[in-house]
Amino acid sequence: MTSKARISCIPSLSHRREYERRVNRVMDYVQAHLDEDLTLDKLAAIAAFSPFHFHRVFSAITGETLSDFIRRIRLERAAGALAMLHETSVLEIALRCGFSSAATFARAFKGHFGMSATAWREGGARQWRDGLRQARKPGKVDRKPRKALPPPDRQGHPMTVRIEDLPPYRVAYVRHVGPYGEGGISALWRDFERWIRAHGLRHPGTLTIGIGHDAPTIAAPETLRYDACLVVDAGFKADRRLNLADLPGGTYAITPFDGRPADLSTAWERFWTTWLPGSGYQPEDRPCLELRPDFETPAAANHVRCQLCLPIAPL
Repeated sequence: MTSKARISCIPSLSHRREYERRVNRVMDYVQAHLDEDLTLDKLAAIAAFSPFHFHRVFSAITGETLSDFIRRIRLERAAGALAMLHETSVLEIALRCGFSSAATFARAFKGHFGMSATAWREGGARQWRDGLRQARKPGKVDRKPRKALPPPDRQGHPMTVRIEDLPPYRVAYVRHVGPYGEGGISALWRDFERWIRAHGLRHPGTLTIGIGHDAPTIAAPETLRYDACLVVDAGFKADRRLNLADLPGGTYAITPFDGRPADLSTAWERFWTTWLPGSGYQPEDRPCLELRPDFETPAAANHVRCQLCLPIAPL
């Protein structure tokens, strides 16, 4: 009589991290290829999962179906473009974001945002943003009418912005999904910094990068994705805790930030709404970066010093 090997049914954190690493790889691919045909077979192959099971794996890890994720990212990218690229037609933006026709895009956009793309451009984007802000303050009722943004000269001190070409970076990263600001992201950086030091990777010249993939004025807070990254060389071998990605180089507008983590979103919003429209540049489809060089004097607790880097091209 032969004995059978006993298979442990105890959940393994390292196994879950492997699932998360593979799903993150697919999410990164989707974001970089929105205008392509993103089939289940193609995405399952990127994750190294069977197509038959991949949609279940994706839903288990992310809490949304693969098709819902693709549709949401396409719509959020289109919503951002509609708000910023006023001279670009709705159809062109829809096609860039992977929709097959204007009619398909119109139905999907209205179903997601509750208004047409035209209404979004004509003030709906601000209403949506204000609604998200109000939703983040439960029990607080705003009885005052909303006011338009003040002109640039009333936004505070002028922004110091330089234009610079950044090289491509190979990064190892860990990801947080949830609201931006303090809390989860601050804890993510603390844990990641401990890991960097424990592995002897913190030294003069070390560069870490923060990447907020989603616009907090468009996406729901619980779906926002943020990566804490460490720049590594081509031969770096990641453990199961980390994901690896290649960030494209290119031209960026860069402005310094020195303040609380909770104020980063406001600084980014000012960068987009105050500086960019009059700059002579338009945003490109590359990640926005928060470069965090290895400063000689460490920042205080709950304080961030970094360079906000906005990918741009001539208008």
